[in-house]
Amino acid sequence: MLGVGVLWSIAGVMLTPTMKFYSQMVILFVYLPSLWLCITRRQELGHLLRAHKEMWVLLALFGWAILSLLWSKGGGKPLGSLKEAVLFMLFILGWVLWGRADERRLRLGMLSLVLVIGFYSVAALILKPVYLGGRLNGFGGFLDNPNAAAYSIAFVTVMCVPLLPRRGWGQVPWAILLAASLVYVALCGSRGALLALMVTAIFSLSLVPGRIAKLLPFLLLLGGAILIVAEPGLLARGDAQRFGLLRNAWPQIQEHLWTGVGLGADYLVSSERSTYRNGAHNFLIHTAIQYGIPALLAFLLLWVMIGLHAWRCRTRALGLSVMLLWVYSSVAMQFDVFSLWERTRAMWLMPWVVILLGLCLERWPQVRPSVMEPN
Repeated sequence: MLGVGVLWSIAGVMLTPTMKFYSQMVILFVYLPSLWLCITRRQELGHLLRAHKEMWVLLALFGWAILSLLWSKGGGKPLGSLKEAVLFMLFILGWVLWGRADERRLRLGMLSLVLVIGFYSVAALILKPVYLGGRLNGFGGFLDNPNAAAYSIAFVTVMCVPLLPRRGWGQVPWAILLAASLVYVALCGSRGALLALMVTAIFSLSLVPGRIAKLLPFLLLLGGAILIVAEPGLLARGDAQRFGLLRNAWPQIQEHLWTGVGLGADYLVSSERSTYRNGAHNFLIHTAIQYGIPALLAFLLLWVMIGLHAWRCRTRALGLSVMLLWVYSSVAMQFDVFSLWERTRAMWLMPWVVILLGLCLERWPQVRPSVMEPN
């Protein structure tokens, strides 16, 4: 059941008709099996804590978030915020325990998501759900705007490129589905997602083996250049108030420098034209406002540790996948709303799936499968 839940936690972002249905499926296939797994595999949980120092930083972030309920003004719902954070931590532990049990199974499970994003993208291109300004849109649920759709589809695309089969023509259908996904992302017109993809493509050209796997990022760079020339409206949209939001978020950080506003609390950030609730549109700034500078520094430490761990494991397919996702998410988190400890949604993929997959990598595996082997 937890295997279904792990796949649903990502694929459900694209497949769910409503957010409520997604959450109900997470409860059934993730929370309950995760609780059972944590109870029955206590020894493996202890090994996880000993083998990964990242887990201690993660637990420190969780403890700080819970502690922040003491000063949070979350609308009188501290128990609701506590429940969400505890369930999310349970979700993390169950996800990682399942993934570490069999790395090959995890790789195949993640690769199967190519089918989800590929057919989703083809359907979107055919049915053409149009958003403002002629940009393509998602089909509702979590992907109810072009940015969420582009970030999510692009994220899974990056994750799956290193996991493609490396031999024979069997890799061609996978590559076609990923190419359709890249076309869809481009037509969504999310500049943050496109920039993150292009930066990742540069890293991918030097790291990912195989001609087909190199062809995708090369075509992405070429297509990105063509898109900028053929669609001047991308640049004409300006900075989308991002710099104004960053400037006006600074007083919020100064006001709550060490403690943040707390878990579950809201804050307002204004730009020249609009006011956004919890809308700094930058993960690091949002984390600093929500939980204070200590939590931001702890997250940065965790993020660097995950990146270094993925770099050491880059000779393996899953390690390389995490490395590319780390690069992609590092760029993407600078431009849109991603959060710690809030409930799962489209943007939870960045940074959480990077952290989860990073924790699934054994530091010194007894058998080191090569990325040149078929997956």
